[in-house]
Amino acid sequence: MDKKTRKDSWTVEDDKVLADTVLTFIREGKTQLQAFEETATILDRTKQACGFRWNKTLRKQYNLQKLSRTKKPNEIHDHLQLAMTSYDDLSNAYEKLKLDHEQLQSEYEKIKDWLLNGKELMRIE
Repeated sequence: MDKKTRKDSWTVEDDKVLADTVLTFIREGKTQLQAFEETATILDRTKQACGFRWNKTLRKQYNLQKLSRTKKPNEIHDHLQLAMTSYDDLSNAYEKLKLDHEQLQSEYEKIKDWLLNGKELMRIE
């Protein structure tokens, strides 16, 4: 494993690389962790150091919530809509299967009774 040397000070350029990478990754729908890993490679730091610097210092400087909310509500709404539709479809299918099962069970009992009665009639004759 390649051990990184400790670098305590962050330059303005380092901060810019970190911020640009994180913001780009978020816009592309990737995770912050992926951005930290990428930045760690570029700056020869650990992904933990990049994550700590972002969360402790830089995140406040960027309106990240506004950035992440531009897409998310519609995506979340779409996922919820799909989940609810899927749930409704599954519930309806389950109810139909339940009714079909009850009907088949009833028919099975009728056939079983008919066969037993036929068997009894054959013994009499």
